[in-house]
Amino acid sequence: MNLKNYLYLVSIAALTAACSNADDLGEMTPSETFSAQAMQSAPDDEMFAQRNGEKLLTGAYTDPADYSHYYNDPVIAEHVNRLMCEADTNMAAGLNSVEITDEHLAELKSFVESTILTNETRQYAKMMSILKWIRANIKYDYNDQDAYSVFKNRVAVCQGYSNLMVAMLHTQDIKATVATGFLANTGGHAWVYALADGTWFVADPTNRNTVYRMKTDINQYKGTLQPWNIDMPLAQDDKFVYDFRDKHFNIRQVITSDELVSVPFGALGYRITAFNPIGGINENVRELYLSSNIFSIGEYVQGLREHGSNLTNVYVLNASNRYINEFDGCVYSIKYNSANKTTTFLKLLYVPGGKREINFAPMAKISSKLIEELPNVEIIHFDPATLEFEDFSITGAPNLKEIYINQNAKTSSKAFNDLPAGCKIIRYDPLETGIRPIYM
Repeated sequence: MNLKNYLYLVSIAALTAACSNADDLGEMTPSETFSAQAMQSAPDDEMFAQRNGEKLLTGAYTDPADYSHYYNDPVIAEHVNRLMCEADTNMAAGLNSVEITDEHLAELKSFVESTILTNETRQYAKMMSILKWIRANIKYDYNDQDAYSVFKNRVAVCQGYSNLMVAMLHTQDIKATVATGFLANTGGHAWVYALADGTWFVADPTNRNTVYRMKTDINQYKGTLQPWNIDMPLAQDDKFVYDFRDKHFNIRQVITSDELVSVPFGALGYRITAFNPIGGINENVRELYLSSNIFSIGEYVQGLREHGSNLTNVYVLNASNRYINEFDGCVYSIKYNSANKTTTFLKLLYVPGGKREINFAPMAKISSKLIEELPNVEIIHFDPATLEFEDFSITGAPNLKEIYINQNAKTSSKAFNDLPAGCKIIRYDPLETGIRPIYM
């Protein structure tokens, strides 16, 4: 056992309240008071995954505070190279996010075979013919990027070029996927990874008539084509589906029906560093356990916010995680000071969809929009240490009914300006009975 137990003792005797306007605070009796609130982290270290020899895909992205290589990080192509060469190639058989109807796909197949291909038999030759036709016939301009629309209109930007190429390759049973990321010295970009005759190739249909062999030619393209996302799963077991997202080896989907789920430390021999389940979470899952390997839960917490409506708690192995921590079952970004081994909570990242009441982590100030997207939360208890609230401290909380704050806290005129009508702001005196909050 090496987990924190928080015994949060707060006596409230004198309470005043207000509606959503923080400047109009009057006395009232709250619908429900609390004298003691126990907050206990995950019950046992054994619930968290442990390292088992997985290799870390090292690079600039492993330090989220280091932006010096954010838009120029050649090592990312090496990460994808390793993962793609270990991936289950059957995962590339589908079109994934490239949307096209069966009717339009059949039309595309007929066109490819009657107009683009001649006597090609090998997959590599078919791939090159398709690539060269796209390069010669599609004009670069902004329009609908859907694969079939690009085919009919002959207009696209990089995303449309790539979508069309993947769809055309698919008609010839050539596995392929779209990569999105950064074109060095240019900006955001999309291109294609294709598996032809058992070898992965890198193709940029927007800019080049040639392709690279993913593994052997990596030094020729890693400084230019730097992938952030791969539009296909890389592996799957009986509990999870894995992919590469936001420059991390990521949990794409939780398929197990277990109520308590420990997120694994690695797969394919490499360490998993993100939990962004854009593919969904089994509806039976109630609690998640994130170990020290998880650096990110998604840049905008996409997967959890969309699919985590049934979750009640997300626990983090706080003692050894230097990027995110948990407090009262919610996840925060943190700053860890290695000199004095202290942790500072920076921002509330995620509140499980099943939570209706949360106890906020100790923070001196709540900055503007520090708390966003709380569609189900009804009650928030702020720590006595929180003594300042800036404009729009809380946004996106349509069901919020009560907010408890230290009676000495300073609130700006618009700190709670966008709260639902009737939401009560309840000021309490944490020292009324002489009992201070205790953290153990």
